[in-house]
Amino acid sequence: MVKAVILKNTGGSDQLNIEEVAKPEINARQILIKVKAFGINPIEVKTRNGNKFSEKLLTDKPSILGWDVSGIVEEVGNEVKNFEVGDRVCGMLNFPDFGKTYAQYTVASPQDLAKFTEHTSFEEAAGLPLAGLTAYQALKHAGQLQPGQKVLIHAGGGGVGHLGIQFAKNLGAHVSVTASGEKEELVRHLGADNYINYKEQKFEETLKDIDLVFDLVGGTYIDRSLKTLKKGGIIISIPSSANQEVVEKANQAGCLGIRFVVKPTQLDLRDIVGMLDSKNLQIEVSKTFKMEEIRQAHDSLEKGGTQGKIVVQVD
Repeated sequence: MVKAVILKNTGGSDQLNIEEVAKPEINARQILIKVKAFGINPIEVKTRNGNKFSEKLLTDKPSILGWDVSGIVEEVGNEVKNFEVGDRVCGMLNFPDFGKTYAQYTVASPQDLAKFTEHTSFEEAAGLPLAGLTAYQALKHAGQLQPGQKVLIHAGGGGVGHLGIQFAKNLGAHVSVTASGEKEELVRHLGADNYINYKEQKFEETLKDIDLVFDLVGGTYIDRSLKTLKKGGIIISIPSSANQEVVEKANQAGCLGIRFVVKPTQLDLRDIVGMLDSKNLQIEVSKTFKMEEIRQAHDSLEKGGTQGKIVVQVD
């Protein structure tokens, strides 16, 4: 038997309990990972609270949350190529189905994994996949960000945002960022050309002719962001509640609104893990918790204001 975090029912973090479950078994095309760390993402807090994923998860026993993982390959199916026992791996597993990474062991498909070296810690690797793929794919593929273009990233000090700053700079863009005062040092360090404290300034009053807005906030930020965009500019929105709204409002403003959902693409994962491994990408892991502290980890993320990523270490 092995330990895993089980979601008993939808609700607060007190619905998360550590229990013993059977050690997962693999088929010929899968890999068994001994988990060393897993990342916590807002989508998991929302699922725990009862979003569209939760009903399915609660019928999919054992009901284990989580998509981000890093660990060591313990067993390899006999049809799997390019991975072997002992490899250090990370990935976003089985998305948008359940990766079940809040556990001591989890099962992965090879296409969801990338290898990394000892230059990168398990904590860094666990924090990267979902947030990193979201930022990378949104800016590079969906937004087609080009050198010299002006991009505005909202919530630039958070998990997705702080990685987005770095990808945008790598693509040669001029980067403006909204974030709270305590995150100014981080976002400037990561390369933001222009920092706006959203508590003290209205970004729509100081920015104009923006080519691309990467909106990680939603709500009132949609209308306000559209005021900063040039005609034909692009706004990419992540929060699911804003999705249809962003397309319609952008259309009316003569801009393009994109509803963005991350995709599990191995090529992109290898790209961003390679950047992390070669120190061309920095991931800010601001807080780490033990698996026994899973409730505190969820509470910490839910409270808001997280700088970078929260990661849970697994013994």
